[in-house]
Amino acid sequence: MKVHPECRAFVAVVEELLERRRQELVSGSLPSQRWQIDDWGPRKWHHTELEDTVYSSYKRMRQGSITRPPRRQIVMDIADYLNCSLAERNRLLLAAHLMPVEPYHTGNELQSLVRLTAEATIHLPMPLMIINRDWRIHYANDHLLAFYDITADQLATIAPERLNVLHLLFDPTLPFYANIIAHHESSQQMALQTITGFKTANRLCQHESWYQETVDHLMLLPDFARSWQQIVIDQPAPVDRGPASSVVFTSTLPCLHDMTRLARLRPLLISAGYFHFDFPLAVGFVPADDATRALFQEIGLPYPLHNEQSSGGHFVL
Repeated sequence: MKVHPECRAFVAVVEELLERRRQELVSGSLPSQRWQIDDWGPRKWHHTELEDTVYSSYKRMRQGSITRPPRRQIVMDIADYLNCSLAERNRLLLAAHLMPVEPYHTGNELQSLVRLTAEATIHLPMPLMIINRDWRIHYANDHLLAFYDITADQLATIAPERLNVLHLLFDPTLPFYANIIAHHESSQQMALQTITGFKTANRLCQHESWYQETVDHLMLLPDFARSWQQIVIDQPAPVDRGPASSVVFTSTLPCLHDMTRLARLRPLLISAGYFHFDFPLAVGFVPADDATRALFQEIGLPYPLHNEQSSGGHFVL
């Protein structure tokens, strides 16, 4: 191949990844999740297929007629075609002289950011949890535990892989489940919106081992597979689903010792990263109506009723 010097690094990475996928196909080690929607269909990972489906100029690039790597969107499409992990995608981007996707935080760095987020939200008068991009819960504040009459010791007995927002919505063996599904319609909407958030936030992580292990585990839960298949993030949401801003779910609160009294809660996402990091993310729950505000006051959370608020602020249009 007489590749132009500016394109050599990019072509080298593409060729390496094509060969890697071909070897995985031959050896049978290529991951294949039945739950994963593959818009590309079956692939053979050869030059003609890549040129026909993604980047028609790749042949000319290998022949030296193209003097610069492709633009970012084409590189991202090539990465999608190649089922790239985040590390592989970033190798392609860097070889094309483009900014890589920011890697996500793990290990001690993640735990440090969880503590930072907890400190930033500790005085908020609402039940709140802190999640990572795999939707695992890393922190639950005292208000959330009190709402659902769960002690910190009880929470600690839940296996980490089950202490996940999606598990709370689908796992009938967890202590939160019976209360969250008290109102079927609202719990269904909450479940679909949560799956939408998970898929959207992790659009570039579908070929990461942690992502596939998480979804494989969730697929064992009742009704999860059916809900998962309803969400296709590149297609418009059904008109009956409603916008994300309308998500309100109804829950019973064991702390009231009266399962006929229902709280209508609106999820509130709070980022402590200020554009420095997107995860971990705090998820708070605020009252959606005056009846629930009254419940908050009864429980001891200082949430004023609408008619007690002196000023609601001002919209700037």
